[in-house]
Amino acid sequence: MDKILVDTNVLIDYSKGKDALLGRLLEKQKQMKVELFVNPIIVAEFLTDRNCQKPTVLDKANEFLRLFSFVSIGKRESVLAGELLRTGAIDFIGDAFIGATCLVNELSLYTKNQKHFKKIKRLVLV
Repeated sequence: MDKILVDTNVLIDYSKGKDALLGRLLEKQKQMKVELFVNPIIVAEFLTDRNCQKPTVLDKANEFLRLFSFVSIGKRESVLAGELLRTGAIDFIGDAFIGATCLVNELSLYTKNQKHFKKIKRLVLV
């Protein structure tokens, strides 16, 4: 079964009706052909939308996030994120944690910002 971490930009596009591929992946997840994940960085970024100040919007966003399995960030991910930043494989701390989460947990990454992640060796981009 394919395991895919879904980046924030994909979640945002899908929630605005702009990403059909995520819809197809969610269907494949229902058929147990793929498992979709988010991590704490992605959840925090997704919930920064000011519209989430409205309780109904926040409830809907949290309900949407429940469609995804949650993968935590621990020491291994943190050490690797530091290495990715230190070696210049990635420029942003949030992206470093996203990339490290994928590598440590053997997940592919579905992102619209592939250029941010292209220097990370062994990272499979969807």
